[in-house]
Amino acid sequence: MAEPWGYVVGAVDEAFMGFYWHVRRNARRLSRLMLAMLPLMVLLVGSCKTSEVADNFTRKNDVTQLRAALFPDRVETADYRPASGYVARAQDFVQSNPAVLTKLTEEEIGFLFGKPSMERKDADARIWQYKTPSCVMDVFFYGGDQSPVSYIDYRIKGDLEQGAAPRTEPLPARNQSKCVGKIVGADFDSYRG
Repeated sequence: MAEPWGYVVGAVDEAFMGFYWHVRRNARRLSRLMLAMLPLMVLLVGSCKTSEVADNFTRKNDVTQLRAALFPDRVETADYRPASGYVARAQDFVQSNPAVLTKLTEEEIGFLFGKPSMERKDADARIWQYKTPSCVMDVFFYGGDQSPVSYIDYRIKGDLEQGAAPRTEPLPARNQSKCVGKIVGADFDSYRG
């Protein structure tokens, strides 16, 4: 009686040799195919790197580089408006990483979300509120116009009902991402600066 592993090894060996001879017979076709696919592979690898750019900067806590990654076309003029493609990319990034919003300025928050549905001043604080039917995001600023966000408060539908108990813990990151996504999807007026 033959050993069962002998059959398995023989079958694998035969399959590998068949593959080897097939590749050898078609080497010219395969090399042409690889040369034709090379530009596409380079483009795909290059596009993968751009999504990592902003993420790498947040790990380093280098706010200047993060801003440059989110708005690479930025110029220091009074009438600067980022290109819509950069805004869309930045919105996707902050939706998946809502903690990054605390590194941005009032102007950059305006670029991302537009004009707030409500603005309020309390002593030294400026509060911008973005409200959708399912969630509210309050953005708190202290200091001048170019000061970064100090704090963000998120509330979801259950928190908005009259008589609801105040939330004792911050909203989980997953729910913050959902709320940011709803606000990005809402059509707020363009920010004028």
